[in-house]
Amino acid sequence: MKPTLSNIIAIVSLLLAAVLGVIVINDSIDRKIQAAINDPTFLKKVADETRVPFLEFDSKGTVQKDGGAMSYINKIEPYKEKERAAGFVVYPKQFLKEAPILQALNSSVPFAEPKRVHTIDWQYRIPQWIEGTSFENTGKYDEQPAQLFKLEIIR
Repeated sequence: MKPTLSNIIAIVSLLLAAVLGVIVINDSIDRKIQAAINDPTFLKKVADETRVPFLEFDSKGTVQKDGGAMSYINKIEPYKEKERAAGFVVYPKQFLKEAPILQALNSSVPFAEPKRVHTIDWQYRIPQWIEGTSFENTGKYDEQPAQLFKLEIIR
């Protein structure tokens, strides 16, 4: 069968229609995605699913800022060893499979690996006391600077 002009025009028209169809479908999908990611309900849902609950507390265990972690934590208590601040015990409301991440925000206080105590609680011990990082020995300030810590809950 010899290609005729009408057959060639028909094939080219079908190809153009298929390409235009793909472009229209792609554009429609892009518009739907843009509408979804700009929707405040969708953004809140994504933020709630991806945000790590955290809290900030001071050297006395007093919560200064809650970013959702208090729904997981009963309290945080500092403890001492031989009259020195030795770390914190975190008391969760329920069993946490992973230890929360604890870090000092405005000092260089190091923490050893957290240890599970009392079945569900976590103990964070300060293994060494480097001069200038002690809660009791902060230099010559007229008022003791706040020692702030951040605890992040791994879900």
